[in-house]
Amino acid sequence: MRENTYPPIKVSYDPRAITLNGERFFLLSGAIHYPRATPEQWPDLIARCREAGLNTIETYVFWNLHERVRGTYDFAGRLDLPRFCELVRDAGMYLVLRIGPYICAETNYGGLPLWLRDIPDIQFRTHNAPWQREMARWTRTVADLLHDYRAANGGPIILAQIENEYNLVAATYGDDGQRYLAWSAEFAASLGMDLPWVMCVGGAPGTIETLNGFDVSDQIEPHRRAHPDQPMLWTELWTGWYDTWSVPHHQRDAREIAFAATRFIAAGGTGINYYMWYGGTNFDREGMFLQTTSYDYDAPLDAFGRPTTKARHLARLHQVIEAHKEALLSRDGPRFDEVGGGSGIWSYGDLAFLVNSSTDQPATLTFAGRTHTLSPHTALIVHRETVLFRSDAIHPEDQISYQSSILPTVDLQWESWPEPIGIVGPTLDRPIFATPAPVDQLALTKDRSDYCWYTTSFTLAAPVDTLRFTLDGYGDLAHCFVDGRLVATTADHAPREERGFFDDQNFKRVLVLPSLAAGEHTLALLGIGLGLIKGDWVIGHHNMVHERKGIWGQVLLDDVALPGPWRQQPMLRGEAARIWGEGGALVAWSPMPTESRPLTWWRGMFAQPVPDAPLLLDLVGMTRGLIWLNGQCVGRYWTVAGQRASLVPRYANPVSTSPTQRAYALPAACLRPLNQLVLFDELGGDPTAIQLIRP
Repeated sequence: MRENTYPPIKVSYDPRAITLNGERFFLLSGAIHYPRATPEQWPDLIARCREAGLNTIETYVFWNLHERVRGTYDFAGRLDLPRFCELVRDAGMYLVLRIGPYICAETNYGGLPLWLRDIPDIQFRTHNAPWQREMARWTRTVADLLHDYRAANGGPIILAQIENEYNLVAATYGDDGQRYLAWSAEFAASLGMDLPWVMCVGGAPGTIETLNGFDVSDQIEPHRRAHPDQPMLWTELWTGWYDTWSVPHHQRDAREIAFAATRFIAAGGTGINYYMWYGGTNFDREGMFLQTTSYDYDAPLDAFGRPTTKARHLARLHQVIEAHKEALLSRDGPRFDEVGGGSGIWSYGDLAFLVNSSTDQPATLTFAGRTHTLSPHTALIVHRETVLFRSDAIHPEDQISYQSSILPTVDLQWESWPEPIGIVGPTLDRPIFATPAPVDQLALTKDRSDYCWYTTSFTLAAPVDTLRFTLDGYGDLAHCFVDGRLVATTADHAPREERGFFDDQNFKRVLVLPSLAAGEHTLALLGIGLGLIKGDWVIGHHNMVHERKGIWGQVLLDDVALPGPWRQQPMLRGEAARIWGEGGALVAWSPMPTESRPLTWWRGMFAQPVPDAPLLLDLVGMTRGLIWLNGQCVGRYWTVAGQRASLVPRYANPVSTSPTQRAYALPAACLRPLNQLVLFDELGGDPTAIQLIRP
């Protein structure tokens, strides 16, 4: 770390705003999650935030990535959090550090490492000694690591968050939950960070409680009454929504975001964090249950960090706020003249916010002798007689679109290698377990892989035309092989995001198999995980420690349970051999087969078309699996149709038969003059139609 020559800052707050060295500060922040971008992208992303009029960056801290193995820490590459802090500071910006350590964030296990659940008697996020001990150890590790980046030491960190959105689980844990929340606040204060701590959507004495949502206008007055000594801060103004497999892509109009932000500032809000300002990529297997590899979030910066129309429109709002922050911050609050239905005029002397909250009726409002007509859900900022900003008016010069182009001359020269079906000889990474009944695959994989094999045998006394297999307790997907042949799969559709507890019918599936001859047969089930849940509510408000994958219930043959014994083996053979990296040289790759086959590894080589430029990988023709570029896992892929109803239908595109995600970002930093692309495809995809695209 370079010698710190930045002056110390005393951070505090009053009922109106955060204060820096006693001066009120209007916080305009954008969320960038450092692991969801490459380090090479960080400087430009931060610069784009500053160009848009933001003065602060917000990020969560990803415990699940930094400590995958207990006691072994990783702060290198995409996880170099101190370097990220340095870049924010050197850009003249501040940082909001949301430690959690439970963070939700659509990341695997809500940001918690899986090994936590193996600690005896642990229950997450409640008054539980094992949990509090581990949470305290990790949080103190972060605080110590970033000691020099505190504002008091001239660093950029001006706010820190402990816990996250506790109101979503508070009813489950009752008094024990509140004891834990109070303990969290007291513990945070003991860390010596010398700055205010925040809690969003549920707080405890000693912290600033903040708001989250698409629009928080109905929360403003209750918040003011509950916390008269605190400023109004909006931790997450959702610029879009995350995408999950089988649900259409989500979008949110720039004018709607601008209205929500302007309405909040009008009523006295002095701190906004846009979640997300840049969404990025869930590299490797880092996305939560069902989360797509893209974390696009319809953010103001696109997947490659380029500004969109949304960024430009919101930048105009930020310019007005910056120019008039003294008027906004120097008063105890605005004067409000209501005209009905939440609409009215919030005035700060000569500066006024005219707001029409109606969703279907125009409004006519008068300020400083001038009458203004506002369309539904519109806000104006007016200085005397001059309109400074309209939430519903996007300037023509702010309209941005990018044209992508297919690179038709790229020949990937595909080779293939078949993944063995069923259990093969044990290795150190792939031991074989013999059990009377199937067991949760997480106990075997430790989440080092999405895959686990389950095998047994059964005998038919006579040939059958059809046969019913019932998986009475499985998740998230399973492929069924009989005598080495794929006969059924549950991957014809994705599970629901909020599935209920594991005794629910959502974890049961009947598979109809084709005709089989009499005699003994081998059954091989490939259990497949789609990422770990992000919160208790996903499994019926049971503690996250109960998360399961693979096969854990009975497997029935025409309603009769197979007696076993069962043999189980974690991971794929190609994964254990690191076939995407150095292990690829030990594999006998074959030319393109004449017909597709399930469980196939594909390898292709291509020259970098344009130096120092990113690419998109269009996976048309493939089914589902994983992508590696030059030995780095880009993420999961799945070409399942986006037809299921969204949890937030207002922001989902119309139902579409196209995949939820078809194109995958290949960052420039991951590309070389000559590149190796490796795909594992589960259900017999054809890579010959794959295209590289210049975005």
